[in-house]
Amino acid sequence: METLEVRGPFSFRGDNSIVDRPDASVNGFYIWCVHVDQSLYRAYYVGEAVNIASRHRTHRRDCLRGNYQAHCLDGLRRNESILMHRPGDGMISRFAHIDREKFNNEFVDNMCLFFAEVPLTGDKKADKTLRCRYEAGIVRHIENAGLNVLNVGRISNWAGEESQARLETRGFEIEALSGAVVSI
Repeated sequence: METLEVRGPFSFRGDNSIVDRPDASVNGFYIWCVHVDQSLYRAYYVGEAVNIASRHRTHRRDCLRGNYQAHCLDGLRRNESILMHRPGDGMISRFAHIDREKFNNEFVDNMCLFFAEVPLTGDKKADKTLRCRYEAGIVRHIENAGLNVLNVGRISNWAGEESQARLETRGFEIEALSGAVVSI
């Protein structure tokens, strides 16, 4: 069984920005979390990318422009899905009194980012398939634990034999994931 080290927490911008980390320019999966308590984090979004740092430059830009749906941060900390912003629509009507730009900045500044490198196989299609297997496996693992992964790029199905991987974290815990064995 393979063990992957999940690194973090990082931010979208500032001194601890994931986009400025040379070690984040890797093939792998990433998890956006909200900080719940002390060193505990709850997953909000799971994705995969050929280059984690580069993908997060795009995510940061799109979040700040309001191109993604976004949920109430306090609700996420309680494992509640309270949609506040829709792409194209802006703030949903009951939150129309909140400034969209301020909300988007607060959302970006409160996301805690984690990533793990997935070994390359040398074949682009096989590498994509493996990243998607990790992405889907992590999402299913969290959902099966009774938690909400509220957003995910897509859940891909795959052919082939199921395998497992252990996700290790050091100095922090991602709820339902740290130290878990995930089926991929």
